[in-house]
Amino acid sequence: MNTDAIKLFCDVAQYRSVSRGAELHGVTQSAASQRIRALEKELGVTLIDRSTRPLQLTGPGETYHRECRKIIERYEKLTAQLTESTNGLRGEVTIAAIYSAGIDLLNQVKADFEAAHTRTSVSVSYLQPDAVYDRVRNEQCDLGILSYPERWRELASLPLRQELMAVVTRADHSLARPDSVHVSELAAYDMVSFDLSLPIGRRIKKHLRDHGVEANVVGQFDNIDTIKNFVAQTGAVAILPKRTVQRDVAAGTLAAMPLEPRLVRPLGIVYMRHREQSPLVKAFIDYLVKHRPTAQDSTKSTRATVTA
Repeated sequence: MNTDAIKLFCDVAQYRSVSRGAELHGVTQSAASQRIRALEKELGVTLIDRSTRPLQLTGPGETYHRECRKIIERYEKLTAQLTESTNGLRGEVTIAAIYSAGIDLLNQVKADFEAAHTRTSVSVSYLQPDAVYDRVRNEQCDLGILSYPERWRELASLPLRQELMAVVTRADHSLARPDSVHVSELAAYDMVSFDLSLPIGRRIKKHLRDHGVEANVVGQFDNIDTIKNFVAQTGAVAILPKRTVQRDVAAGTLAAMPLEPRLVRPLGIVYMRHREQSPLVKAFIDYLVKHRPTAQDSTKSTRATVTA
């Protein structure tokens, strides 16, 4: 069995592109096409319908791709187990994460894990939630990290942490005080929030609606940094993960008060249920869960004291 040819075919099938598969394997597009035609000749079936753009798999091609992926995963897992039994963990873990998963936290975990296992590397790509799901679904990464993880039959998820949400204002705002802010108080102020295409945007809207609050939303954005800048420049209020504004609070530009009733944002790890995880990926998951920060459960404001 020519595993190189099978891996090449699987990559071409996954990306629906001979040129992309050739690039991944360091060969020319012509050489990749020849190898796949040789594979088809050996099997006696046509695997790829070359009359369409992007290319499509034939019925036998779909079956061959699905079963070969299983064989390759088992082969790579066995190889990793044999290698790790004598040399320890080695290889790369690939992660797709939403921007607000905590670049600083993930970078620290990445650095600590790589220091503990010097023959490993951890690669993190920061993407929008839909792009994270696409990477996981297409098996272009080992793990996805995002908020409010969806539940599919093919998708497995593990809880990572619960992030406490806070009311965020400018440091000189009338709501910037030592105690908590009730959600009903937000109706009196302009508010900036997450775009409703994001799960967190829909969850905040539901939280407000459940408590009878008709918010005057003056802006919606798809990332936390833009929302923080909007708050600092306009005086609008926002509901954000408390962790994400700690530096701004320490700098005296923003204030963060506990929200009542409480609202938390769940972050989770997702991966395809049928995909066998290598010992390296399992070790990284264990390490990530073990070193996850806990939700901040303070009932006091994290507003910094600024002296004139």
